Amino acid sequence: MTSSTHPPEPTADELAGLRDLVAAAKTVILGFDGPLCRLYDPLTARTAADSLTALLAEHGVPAGDVPGRTPLALLRSLTLGALDDDPALSTALDELLTGSEVAATLTARPAPYADNLVRTWSAVGTRLAVATGHSADAVHAYLAGRGLTACFGPHVYGRTDGLTHLGHDAPPRALAALGADPAEALVLGSTPEDLRAARDAGAPFLGYARDLPAYDRLRAAGAPLVTGTLEPVRQAVWELNLPRR
Repeated sequence: MTSSTHPPEPTADELAGLRDLVAAAKTVILGFDGPLCRLYDPLTARTAADSLTALLAEHGVPAGDVPGRTPLALLRSLTLGALDDDPALSTALDELLTGSEVAATLTARPAPYADNLVRTWSAVGTRLAVATGHSADAVHAYLAGRGLTACFGPHVYGRTDGLTHLGHDAPPRALAALGADPAEALVLGSTPEDLRAARDAGAPFLGYARDLPAYDRLRAAGAPLVTGTLEPVRQAVWELNLPRR
């Protein structure tokens, strides 16, 4: 029986659709916090969000208190255009956020099956990249700690221009850098922002949700296919690349 806190099991039609996405993908663009790992635990997320909120308050910028919200989601909720007149604040927020993300990689928990999935995709020749609103420094630190650096090489695309872009431009940058045809790519993401970025890039999207609220957010945003486990993705990669007898 599926717990009410977990996403529903994929249906047969959904598994077939997932398999079709995997079969067509020559390039895969993965999100970071979600598809690869759980970057923050509740305590570290709260501590980092409180630090950002305190810095914003010092500069007269209100940030609503939403329990459980990640630091990146907190900044995404702001009207970042309001920070344009205070570049010092924007820089300080970016530095504070980057520091918290890099520190969080020390205790980040890999998403179940993620490491094996990445290694399998890499082994069969699929080109991989990470595209995220998080700091590229944090992604590189996490990949190095998990022994996954070689699977991605230099293809890590984090936020750019301080807080101007919080991941919205990352998948298109990754696809352009790899010279990939978006129609032959796959974006594996866990947020509505990831879905919008994939659509902007013209690439198919597969949603990954580690809990029911994340699943519901992706479905509400219009994600056509969402899985609560990476196991069927790993299985599809493996089976599609078995030697033919």
